[in-house]
Amino acid sequence: MKIKLPDSVASPQDIDGLITEIHEYARWFSHESIKVNAGIKQTSDQPILSPPTTEMLQNWQKQNSLSQTSLDSLISSLKEYLTNAPTIAIILAAPVTNSTRDKLVKWCRQNIATNVLVEFSFNSTLLGGLVVRYGSRIFDWSFRSRLLAASNNFTKVLRNV
Repeated sequence: MKIKLPDSVASPQDIDGLITEIHEYARWFSHESIKVNAGIKQTSDQPILSPPTTEMLQNWQKQNSLSQTSLDSLISSLKEYLTNAPTIAIILAAPVTNSTRDKLVKWCRQNIATNVLVEFSFNSTLLGGLVVRYGSRIFDWSFRSRLLAASNNFTKVLRNV
């Protein structure tokens, strides 16, 4: 089944987090189902889920009845998504802000692939700009690379920055 991830789920680590939370929810769901079938009225509290996991479960429940089999299917679908989705790495000169992260993920999903996963990291030695890695290709638009490429014209580069 085709999965549509919430916009806030952008990286492989985010999907791993979803899978972990859904596993926990599925375990709770299984225990509660057994209690209902056994006629036990005492219930335990549902695990606290993050907003993306809650959104994912609500969307899944619209298409599938909620059952242990359905939850296992969701987990399998997420693992398959994680395995098959293209991943792009963006390295910035500073930690990414939430608004920048959201804009870059949205742009990547609109212009590259709807199922692309985006990993963010930072490296302060870039001095500015960014480096994008996709597969074996690297695109370097960092200030550092511009300085190194034009070391003879250092003053000219500084005037253009």
